[in-house]
Amino acid sequence: MRSRKVVTAVFTGTGNTLLMAEALAGELKGLGKEVALAPMERRGIFESCLKEYGDDAALGLAVPVACFSTYPTAWRFIDSLPEACGREIFLLATMGGMGGGMEGPVRRAVARKGYAPVGALLVRMPGNYGNKSIDAEKNKGIESAAKGKIKTFARCLADGKAVWGQGVPLVSGLTASLAHGRKPWNLFHSMFPIEASAEKCVGCGQCRRLCPEGNITMKEGHAFIGPDCESCQRCVAFCPARAIGVPAKPAAQYAGAPLGAILSLIGETGADCR
Repeated sequence: MRSRKVVTAVFTGTGNTLLMAEALAGELKGLGKEVALAPMERRGIFESCLKEYGDDAALGLAVPVACFSTYPTAWRFIDSLPEACGREIFLLATMGGMGGGMEGPVRRAVARKGYAPVGALLVRMPGNYGNKSIDAEKNKGIESAAKGKIKTFARCLADGKAVWGQGVPLVSGLTASLAHGRKPWNLFHSMFPIEASAEKCVGCGQCRRLCPEGNITMKEGHAFIGPDCESCQRCVAFCPARAIGVPAKPAAQYAGAPLGAILSLIGETGADCR
């Protein structure tokens, strides 16, 4: 990767992706790169970062794997990227288990716009859904292994030796097509509806501020999660009253990154390009 400056656009749910994006940024900075992180759901912050860093800056995409693809919020960002003329781009994706070749459709989408794919990495992170309990030691080991891969990936990016796989065209192409629409998310939400307990909710509105889709409203003093939920789990992870979850599937609250890091990323603490 010849670019000295990098703007990494991040979409994160419970914070796993942000944690790894920060780790990669730290490694790249150690290799002499200047790196900024910007939220995918706040387009203005991203555009400000890109303008500040200039036309020669590389672009990073940091997303969670979902439905063997990624969330509609991330896909809308990728699909709306401006045309480029050889701007370098890389992908970092976090997953609970399998990526399903999701890097292939992302590569093809950005290549069609004129970007130069320079590398992709999928790393496994602790499970953030339906945990009956949190095994801190096990999670620490998973994170440590992921950061080891991040370190190697950063070096490969800097040396121009990173690779970006094509995925499995038929399978990953289908899942990417489905992930762009509402069908898989509607199905998942109908099977495992995320709801806020009226009894536990304290009406602080934090979930409303955090929701990347603006899908949460406050009604009669407590949170109400609308039908367009993508099940990114951000509201579940950072509810201070632990009032949000799947009623029929009680689980321990999991957050991969501190709340302050999420708020800083999305600009809720006055931060912009960071």
